[in-house]
Amino acid sequence: MSDLVALLLTPFLAACLFVGIHTWLGLQVLRRKVVFADLALAQLSALGGTIAVAVGHAPGGAAGFGYAFALTLLGAALLTVTRRVSAQVGQEAVIGILYVVATAAAVLVVDRSPQGAEHVKRMLVGDILTVNASDLLKLALIYAAVGAVHALCRRHFLATEEDGLQRRQSFTALWDFLFYATFGLVVTSSVAVAGVLLVFSFLIIPAVIGSLFSARISVALGVGWGTGIAASVLGFAASVALDAPTGATMVVAFASVLLVAAGARALFFAAPEARRRNGRRAAVSVATALLAVVGAQGVWLMAQPMADQPLLALVENRLGTGPERFLSEGERRVYREAAETERGHRAEVERLVGMERNARWRGDVLREEELRRISSFQQTFNEMGRGERFVQDHLRGLARSRERWIVGIPMTALCVLGLLLLFRTRRMGVRAVRSGWNR
Repeated sequence: MSDLVALLLTPFLAACLFVGIHTWLGLQVLRRKVVFADLALAQLSALGGTIAVAVGHAPGGAAGFGYAFALTLLGAALLTVTRRVSAQVGQEAVIGILYVVATAAAVLVVDRSPQGAEHVKRMLVGDILTVNASDLLKLALIYAAVGAVHALCRRHFLATEEDGLQRRQSFTALWDFLFYATFGLVVTSSVAVAGVLLVFSFLIIPAVIGSLFSARISVALGVGWGTGIAASVLGFAASVALDAPTGATMVVAFASVLLVAAGARALFFAAPEARRRNGRRAAVSVATALLAVVGAQGVWLMAQPMADQPLLALVENRLGTGPERFLSEGERRVYREAAETERGHRAEVERLVGMERNARWRGDVLREEELRRISSFQQTFNEMGRGERFVQDHLRGLARSRERWIVGIPMTALCVLGLLLLFRTRRMGVRAVRSGWNR
């Protein structure tokens, strides 16, 4: 446990730094109505890092940062210049074009790189677990400098957002460029560590949550900081529990926190009448969605019994049952033996993976012969487990073909009846409200 805490402490502190600066910048981006400017600048930064790697510089080095920041500054200049000339089509269109061009250019450059696929993956989701104390200090210094600039120029940055005032200020373009340049510096530093997708999540999601609860920037900033740190904790915990990629897991965690916050805002923090109305709408929406999903599962079971049946499998796993009740005694015995053998193979694979992972965490260097042996064993047990799963899938499909009408027809009919009742209840409620208005 102590090793796990030591491994995650520095990445978590980096995530707190990301939340701190990106929430503030995200609130500014929302005020400027240029939400996707972060994606465009992040993609330009990724393009710069990709070009640096392609011409022979080490990933994550000073040259890579220079290339990335140079292209980000170019993007900042383009956003500043196009702000006044994009009134007819909107600046979001310009930002979208900038993002698409940067992405296409990155693909063209990566296509010439020897490890292009791996670089694309790192560019998108990063590897926040690789942050060390030196990286953390550099990020803290950069963010502190940017924060000081924004604290000193806060009035000018906010003033450029007021309609009409920006046209009367002679230095508006200069303040815009300074904002986008400092914004680009933060994005360049963050993308090198966290990747494009996670940086966008740090920037927008906490700011959106804060804006849901207050129009005052100080209150929204506090709410964004709190929920951003909570989402980071949830992301790290889920990544460890599920043994999943940390960057992608954190993006999903941020989205989950946003959904919870939006639900809480609608159900607990709105006006009393709005809370009751939102509660009724939420209940109807949830019931409709559940009935639609269950009904679709019934139709899918009848149409394709040999295919995967995810909802039925979920219910059976929760209840501790399976498709064996529709198999003969001999088929049931073969199914159980295959399942038990497959579990044994999977446990052996997990043991080998855990042994290799623990060796890396302890800093032990495995000999090449040991690595080959572990890899060979993993491949062997995976192939054996795949064969046992094939037997299970065949017997499960056979059982589904026997239960398709017994289970599928009642499931679908009950869901259709439930949806009709919900629709009728909703229509009666609408009529009652309209009659009240007419009176």
